[in-house]
Amino acid sequence: MERSPLARAPLASPSLLLILLAILPSSGCVPQLVASSIYLWQGGNVVPAEYDGLSDKRVVVVCRPPASSEYSHAGASRQLARSITSMLREHVPDIEMVDPREVDTWLDESDWGDYQDLGHAVKADRVVVVELEHFDLYKGKTLYQGNADMTLAIYDIEDNGQIVWDRHLGDMLFPRNSAIPAQDKSVRQFQREYVNILAEQVAVYFYKHDPNASFALDGIATR
Repeated sequence: MERSPLARAPLASPSLLLILLAILPSSGCVPQLVASSIYLWQGGNVVPAEYDGLSDKRVVVVCRPPASSEYSHAGASRQLARSITSMLREHVPDIEMVDPREVDTWLDESDWGDYQDLGHAVKADRVVVVELEHFDLYKGKTLYQGNADMTLAIYDIEDNGQIVWDRHLGDMLFPRNSAIPAQDKSVRQFQREYVNILAEQVAVYFYKHDPNASFALDGIATR
C-alpha cells in the first residue's frame, strides 16, 4: 500500500487540537484557524513535488557511474538506482516501478545512453536518469566523507524520449561538516548509508516532503 508523506509527519498534540476546536465557534477567524490546524496536523512544513509527472506512470530508474571510474563504482550506482526506486514506489501515488533487475539485464546487454531504447525495452512511460559525474567515499586515506556530483533528467518515452525535466544537484557531502574515522565502520556500511541519503535527496524532487528533514543528517553519520 502506498503511504503519503503526510502519514509519516508528526501530528499536532491532541491538547493543542482540542484548544483550536474550542476556539473555533467563538472566533471570527475560522479560516485562519482551520489553516493553522491543517498546517500543524501535517507536521508544520510540507512542500509539493518539484516534478509531479510520475504519478500514474510506469517508471524506470537508471544510474550511470562516473565515466572515469565506471567499473569501480558500478555497484554503488546500481544500489542508488534501487534505493530511489524503492522510495518512489513508497511515496509517489499510483506509480508503477520497473524492477531494477530488468534494468541490470538491459545494462549488461546494451550500450549506455540510449535511454529511449531502455524505456521501450522495459515498457516504461518515463525514464529517470541519474548521472553520477563524481562519486567518492573518502576524505584522505583514513576518513570517510561522501562526495557526489549528480545530474538528474527525466525522459518521456511517450513523447519520443524527450527530456521533460532536469536538474544539476552539485556537490553533495556527507557528513557535511565533519568526517568519520574509517576504523569506526566498514566501507560497505558507510557506502550503504551514503547511497541511501543520496537516494532520498533525489527522490524528494518527485513527491511531497518536509524540506527540513535533511538538516540533521550529520547525526546519522555517528551512529
